Amino acid sequence: MTICTTCILNDKYPGVNFNNVGECSLCNTRKAFKPFGEDKLIEIFNKAKSKNARFDALVPLSGGKDSTYILYLAAKVYNLKVLAMTYDNGLFSQTALDNIDRALKITGVEHVFCKTDFEIQKKVYRNMLLKSGDICGACDIATISYIHKIAEDYKTPLILYGTSPLEEDSFVPDSIQDISRFKYILKDVPELNRDEINKYLVLPSRNHLNTFFKKKSGKIGLEVRPLFYIDNPSDKEMGEIISKEMGWKEDSNKDFTKHFDCIAEPFTNYVRQNIYGYERHICQYSNMVRRGEITRKKALELYEADKIDEKPENYNEILKLFNISEEQMNEIREIKPLKYEKYTSKIDKLFLYFVKLKQRIL
Repeated sequence: MTICTTCILNDKYPGVNFNNVGECSLCNTRKAFKPFGEDKLIEIFNKAKSKNARFDALVPLSGGKDSTYILYLAAKVYNLKVLAMTYDNGLFSQTALDNIDRALKITGVEHVFCKTDFEIQKKVYRNMLLKSGDICGACDIATISYIHKIAEDYKTPLILYGTSPLEEDSFVPDSIQDISRFKYILKDVPELNRDEINKYLVLPSRNHLNTFFKKKSGKIGLEVRPLFYIDNPSDKEMGEIISKEMGWKEDSNKDFTKHFDCIAEPFTNYVRQNIYGYERHICQYSNMVRRGEITRKKALELYEADKIDEKPENYNEILKLFNISEEQMNEIREIKPLKYEKYTSKIDKLFLYFVKLKQRIL
């Protein structure tokens, strides 16, 4: 295995190549992150405020680091009228739930907690895992649908996401958030019927095209990622800020604890490592190196401490929760990437093609 001499990314990452000194293409072509500008962000916020709606913005809140920081910015720095919402994926850690509770009490914002049938969730996760090796995409699909539904119901001008530049390049090549792909994978599963699948999806007909028209008509607010507009604190600094201002607490004594809000995250990372040969932490550590937050040596220390090749501590707990046997896990480890890629939405592909074409022309 080839490992980058600048960051710690390996040659399993899709499309990566290495130059004659062993530096990966993500490092030798990467430009320094340049924010869009806080002035543009404030302009967006002022426009939303001018609508005099009940709420200026919807903030999806998971109790993790990024979403808590976005709530802090929206409510305490930019003084927006905020509606927070949380989708219960059935896998929340108690630490995350406690963080949500403290953040809501400190900010005083209103909050919508979306909870669905956990037995349906478990059947969806189990079968997505057995057939595709992934549950994160299924969780994302339901989360986004609930976000759009709440945004539409409450007519919020903005939706503020905690997605950060740090997470760039940390996604798998499969279109795991594609609803057409999701439906195809589950279409012949005996323990799930169409009504249950549609109930899980909330908005079963959602795609990029009809979402675009809902945004144009004002039914869904503008989706904004504030961390792409401003100079970001380092991951450590962000944790320190929200610990002080929002009562936020870490899940452990580790130096890096992204996505601890989900108890299945160590398990899903372990599965990704087995299927793809890399997982999200190695990508995020590498981004932290490129951004100058940590040294390559520190990134290697963090990655080694993750022990990603070993079964996580709650491995058996997750298998029991989803009713997965060790024999089935052996089959999951052998799933090939991009197995279901040809079943993704043609409408979404066409829409994204024209979006990219327009961007090139402009």
